[in-house]
Amino acid sequence: MTLSRYADIATLVEDIYEGAYFTLRANNLLVRTVSAFTENSSMTPRKATLYGAANVRAFAEGAEVTATAFNRTLLSTLTPSRYADQVILTDERIATDPQNVRADVALEMGAAFAEYVDAQIAADFADLTGGAFGTADSALTWAHILRARAALHNAKVPSPYFCALHPYQWLRLVESAALSGTELTQAPAFQDALVATYFVASLIGGVTFVVSPSITVEADNAVGAMYSPLALAYDERRAFNLRPERNESREALELNFSLWFGHGVWRPSLGVKLIGLATLPS
Repeated sequence: MTLSRYADIATLVEDIYEGAYFTLRANNLLVRTVSAFTENSSMTPRKATLYGAANVRAFAEGAEVTATAFNRTLLSTLTPSRYADQVILTDERIATDPQNVRADVALEMGAAFAEYVDAQIAADFADLTGGAFGTADSALTWAHILRARAALHNAKVPSPYFCALHPYQWLRLVESAALSGTELTQAPAFQDALVATYFVASLIGGVTFVVSPSITVEADNAVGAMYSPLALAYDERRAFNLRPERNESREALELNFSLWFGHGVWRPSLGVKLIGLATLPS
């Protein structure tokens, strides 16, 4: 008996394709926690200066007060750069692809540029000068977080503060508070709040926690930070934009994407580094 089988016609049958998936992208979180400048479209550097401090002191009757110089010194500089990418789609590709590939390119580019901006801001944490808590190859603890909060308060840094951590740094803090026999186990209300608002939480007075995978991990460690929004800056000179251009000789559509911005520390003493392991505990 001869059977009629799928294997006999397999080469003649079309594959079944579902909708295409996008590559995974991190949410744009960190740019919303820093000072943002958007009013200038030139490419000239933006500079911050710092006034000298007043010198309040007692003086004797009849004495002449010596004037205090009230001058400015350069504090920081933001130098903008241009960032771009390009995709060229042939007319045949657009006409034949079952996906709306032009719209999908725009979505991917928007997500990619947003993630890139957050990664650049996270890289600036290493340049904060207000102090450092935690050590490489050791887990961050709530003691480190509280000390960072106290250090900013003692330095007269105005609140609110943001505490930005890698997901695995945050996980170790949550586990230390939630698991029996570890930190803060006698504070059930704190534990409840920690679990209920796992990824973005305001748990300590004036501090909002932000958890972002855009923070780079190097040698199993990451540098997070606690900071005032004045500590870091994002300086957008031209917003993310798409400029399509026809290339008739190639029968193709050229999609050009760009974003002009600068970034960096703005008042670096208004933030502290939080250094610790950023690996998934075994």
